[in-house]
Amino acid sequence: MKKVGLSILLGAFVLISSAQDVLTIADDNISLEEFKNVFYKNNHNADISADYLNEYMELFVKFKLKVREAQELGLDTIPSFVNELDGYRKQLAKPYLKNEEFDENMLTEAYERISFDVNASHILIAVDEKATDDEVKVAEQKAITIKKDILDGKLSFGDAAKKNSDDKSAVSNRGELGFFTAFMMVYDFENAAYTTKIGEISNPVRTKYGFHLVKVNDKRKAVGQVKVAHIMFKTGQGADENKLNQAKEKINKALQLLNKGEDFADVAERFSEDRSTAVKGGELPAFGVGKMVPEFENNAFELKNIGDISVPFRTEYGWHIIKLIEKEEIPSFDEVKVELKRKIERDSRGDLSKKALYEKLNDIYKVINKPAVYTSFRKGAANSVATGTFEKLNNNKTLVTIDGMSVSINKFSEYILAYQSVGSDIDAMYIDFVNEELLAYEESKLEEKYPEYKALLQEYREGILLFDLTNKKVWTKAVEDTLGLQAFYDANKSNYTWEKRLDATIYSCIDLTTAKKVKREIYKKHRGTITNADILVKINKDDALSLQIESNKFVKGANKNVDAIEWKTGISKDIVLENGSYIIIDVHEVLASGKKELSESRGKVISDYQTALEKDWLASLKAKYAVTIHTDVLHSLIK
Repeated sequence: MKKVGLSILLGAFVLISSAQDVLTIADDNISLEEFKNVFYKNNHNADISADYLNEYMELFVKFKLKVREAQELGLDTIPSFVNELDGYRKQLAKPYLKNEEFDENMLTEAYERISFDVNASHILIAVDEKATDDEVKVAEQKAITIKKDILDGKLSFGDAAKKNSDDKSAVSNRGELGFFTAFMMVYDFENAAYTTKIGEISNPVRTKYGFHLVKVNDKRKAVGQVKVAHIMFKTGQGADENKLNQAKEKINKALQLLNKGEDFADVAERFSEDRSTAVKGGELPAFGVGKMVPEFENNAFELKNIGDISVPFRTEYGWHIIKLIEKEEIPSFDEVKVELKRKIERDSRGDLSKKALYEKLNDIYKVINKPAVYTSFRKGAANSVATGTFEKLNNNKTLVTIDGMSVSINKFSEYILAYQSVGSDIDAMYIDFVNEELLAYEESKLEEKYPEYKALLQEYREGILLFDLTNKKVWTKAVEDTLGLQAFYDANKSNYTWEKRLDATIYSCIDLTTAKKVKREIYKKHRGTITNADILVKINKDDALSLQIESNKFVKGANKNVDAIEWKTGISKDIVLENGSYIIIDVHEVLASGKKELSESRGKVISDYQTALEKDWLASLKAKYAVTIHTDVLHSLIK
C-alpha cells in the first residue's frame, strides 16, 4: 500500500470530459473537472488565492509528468505491474459486486436474531454431502418417520434423540443443545430454530452434516455478555462420592470467608483450584450464550447486579462460586453493523449472498446457453470429469453468450482443469463456471457504471506507476549508484561538516560507593590494564544495574550531562543527580569542527542525492514534454 500512498497524496482522479482544459502535457489534455476533484479532495479552505493555486499546480504537473513518462516507457504493460494492479482491482471491486438489497435484508435478519436466544434440541440423521440421491432419500425418510413417531406419542423427543441421533452426545444430553444465538449454528439449522414455534418440531432440515429434526424448547430476549470471576474446587468427571463431598466442603468454607467480608479476588487467589484464573482474582474472559456448560452459564446470567455473588453450584468439572463483574446488553444496530457484515461474509450466509448476486446479474444481462453444444461436449467429458482425469480439448465453439460476448468450450475446459477432482459433477461445474463468467463480465463493466470506482482504480494505477519509476530513477539509484554517490559527495563536501564534538565515555553509577569504585577502575583503564567491558563485569557482579557505560562522540545538545561539564580532556567533576546516582565523564579528546567523511554522513548524502536526481529528472521531463498551464481556467477557482 505504500506505493499507492504517493498517488493518494494528490487524490483520486475522476476523468470526466470537459470543455475546459486546465493543463496540457504534450498531447494529453487534463480537464478542469479532473483537477478540481484532486484539488478539493486535499483542500477545504474557504479562501483560495492565485499563489496557492499556482503552487498546487506545480505539484500536479510534476506528478503528471512522471506518470506520462512511466506510460511512455511501457511500465503499465509489464507483468509485475499488471498483476499488482489486478490484485488491487479485485479488492476495490468487492463492494460493487454485491446484491445490496439481499445483503441488507441478511444484515437486518442477523441483528434481529442476535437480539434473541433460542433453546432447542435436535436429532441428526447423518448423510454425506456427496451422497447419492437414493442415500439422501433414505436419510430424509428416516427423519420423517422419527418425527411422526414422536407426534403420535410413541416416544418423547429426548428418547428419540437418544435412540436414533447420529450426534453421539445425544446419548447423554438427549439431543438438548441449550440456548444459542445467531451465527453459532450453520445457517439452515439456525433458520429452523428461529422460525419454528416453541414446543413444535421442524420438518427435516438438510445441512452439510445430514438431516436434522429441530425442536424449539424456549425463546428469550438475548442476555448479551457477562464477565465473571469464579472460585472453583475440582472434582473431574466421574468423581466418587468422597471427592464430591471434599470439594463441596471446600466451596462452603470459601463462601463463609466471603460472607465474613473477605475480598472475592483474595479468596480466589489463595484457594481456587483453577490456578490459571486464580492468579487474576478468578476473572474469566467475557462470554455470551452457549459458551459455557449450562449450569455455569445459567448461574452467571441469573446474577443481576455488578458485585452479586452466586450460591455454590456444581458442574461436571467441580464446585463453583461466581461473582458478576460486568454485564453488557446487546449493542445497537449501528454499533454492531460492521462486525455483523464480517460474520455474514465468513458464515454460510456468504454463499447465499453470492447466489443472490448471480441471480441479480442474470436479470441484468442476457445470458444465452447453447444446449446442443453443451450436450455434445458433456457426452465426451462427463466421465473423465467425474474421475478427475479430464484433459483439455481444443474446441472454440461458443458454449454460452453474455450480452453477446461469446464464451467458448475451451474456456470451460480450462475451468475444469483448474477445479476438477474425483467425484466432480460436470453439470454443477458448468453452473459455477457460467456464474464466474457472469461475475467477471460485471467486473469488466464497473468502470463504466461507477465513476467513483474508476477514479479510485486510476488513483491506484498511477500510484503504482509513480512508485515504480521513481524507485528506479531516484530512490534505488541513489543507494546502488556508488560512483554517482561518491561524485555527488565530492562536489558537495562543504555541506557535510561536524560541529565541535567531545569524544567521551559516560559512566552512570547507581550511588556514591559505586562511583568511587568506578573512578579507581577508570585510572586503571588509563594505564591500559583493563577495558570498559572489564569494568562493567566487575562493578555489576552483584547488581546488574550498578553501572551503565556509554562511549560516543557528542555534539552540543546531544547529552545534557556532557553539556554540563567543562570541555577538556580528563575525568570531569562528578555530577550528582536528584535520585542519588552519580555521573562520571571521562573526556578522551575535544574534536574541532571539520568535514564529515562519506561513511559518517551516508544517510544525509543519499537523501540529498535523491533530491538532486529527482530535480534533474523533472527538468529533463519538462524539456521532453511540452507543458501548458491554462492560467485563466485555473484561476477561475479563486475565491
